[in-house]
Amino acid sequence: MKVPVLRVCYVSPEFFHWGVHGGFGYVTWTLSRKLVDRGVEVCVVTPRRKGQRPVEEVDGVKVVGYDAYAGCPYPARALASRVRSRDAYREADADIYHSQAVSFNTLAAESAAPGKLHLITFQDPYDLEEWRRIAEVEPRYRMSPIQWARIAAERRILTEACRRADGLYTQARFLAGRAMRLFKLKEPPEFLPNPVPVPEKVAAKSDQPTVCFLARWDPQKRVELFLRLARRFPEVRFIAMGRGHDPQTDAGLREAYRGTSNLTMTGFVSEELKSRVLAESWALVNTSVREALPVSFLEALAHETPIVSGENPDGLTRRYGYHVAGDDYASALRAMLEDQGRGRKGREGRRLIREVYEADRVADLHLKVYRRHLEGQP
Repeated sequence: MKVPVLRVCYVSPEFFHWGVHGGFGYVTWTLSRKLVDRGVEVCVVTPRRKGQRPVEEVDGVKVVGYDAYAGCPYPARALASRVRSRDAYREADADIYHSQAVSFNTLAAESAAPGKLHLITFQDPYDLEEWRRIAEVEPRYRMSPIQWARIAAERRILTEACRRADGLYTQARFLAGRAMRLFKLKEPPEFLPNPVPVPEKVAAKSDQPTVCFLARWDPQKRVELFLRLARRFPEVRFIAMGRGHDPQTDAGLREAYRGTSNLTMTGFVSEELKSRVLAESWALVNTSVREALPVSFLEALAHETPIVSGENPDGLTRRYGYHVAGDDYASALRAMLEDQGRGRKGREGRRLIREVYEADRVADLHLKVYRRHLEGQP
């Protein structure tokens, strides 16, 4: 008897294509391709970007885009796009709808396909402390009565989306408690890691001290802190990968630091170049004002590259890098440069990635979770 093909739909705010280079899109793209290789029929439903047709096929993955109504004011834009997205979820006709983060998209998928299984992975839920931290660099997020009312209303709605779901998961262990508090969960979500490719071999580190930055150049990432470090450490080579959503701000930063001889500003990079830069770097420097567990941490460790960051998700920075206190990145960078044990940190980090986050291993784990739910097990 022929075994029916498993059909999975990822509910994602983005997909790693059409100029989109965020962590959510990268995770969805990586996981989708691995599942297609395993004979799974995968569909991704996401807002349509510039140059994207309503239905596309990318690496064997069906991508259905819906109108995001970008020209409309909020909240009319959010409501209209989610109503329109319901047709896309019906078109996916999946056995399992897996939301990469709980959002209004989750609720739209649940209402569009009420008889199907719905799972949620908490990628980066914000509590009030997260909102406070991001407001330090993004003034539009500063708390006001209107902002607080919006957050409270969204939380109530998303709590209902979690209640309707058949399974709840988290990509980082430390997020489990936060998700429980925010969405009134009865039990902690199960750990379900994000996937990252792990190179078979890692190239040797550069002879010259080299550090890199890997993130979009948006306010919460504070790339300017990394760029300033280049002027304080002329003996170190700095490579800043990524670019910002605001072309004017991005161009201003590049012009301001254009004459820094030990600094290379690459813009967006290919997967091949990203891997090469991570492999030769002595450390990944992450200057974000706040993070969950970014994919860039996992990618760096996969290349035996320690982390320098003020964030310490699941204890990774302290174990496999250099934790920054009080935004003193210069001291942490100096400690890394002087530490003869940085290579050991990198090797131990790579061992963790191979054992927990390696893309094939994570894809198999997702399949195990999906089959368990289809068999009616909690």
